[in-house]
Amino acid sequence: MTITDYTNAHKRQFEDLMIDYIAELGDSTPADVLREKLFPFIQRQLDSGIIRIALITDESGPVGFSVYQIDQERSDWCKRPGWGFIREFYIAPPYRKLGYGTLLAEDTERRLRQMEAVQLYLTSGPGAAFWQKCGWRLTGEICSNDLNILEK
Repeated sequence: MTITDYTNAHKRQFEDLMIDYIAELGDSTPADVLREKLFPFIQRQLDSGIIRIALITDESGPVGFSVYQIDQERSDWCKRPGWGFIREFYIAPPYRKLGYGTLLAEDTERRLRQMEAVQLYLTSGPGAAFWQKCGWRLTGEICSNDLNILEK
């Protein structure tokens, strides 16, 4: 397992993982629409330095990702200025419960702390138990996206 920063060399593999992730969330937006609308938005966010993406890979290539940021006013999502926020997190189903998620979560936390995050938070639905096992705590708050807020 290796964790690397996203580059354009990973573009197609990242997009494929993101399409699978979005489908798992119950969104049936066709892949071609996501490629046309969502991925240019993500690229603009990357290019402007608002978000960063880490990929976890094995010998076959990327098998998961985390999209993270320090909340700031110029972001489309800024609930807690100065806080580190894990926006999206995904491990492909065959790689779950094998340590990939834990390793990527720890690495993402480390990256956010190196970026001088005041504190860390994320939102989660059914995945909250995973995050609690990683040391995150439920705050009892529900975010505008109707998901639980967890902090660390």
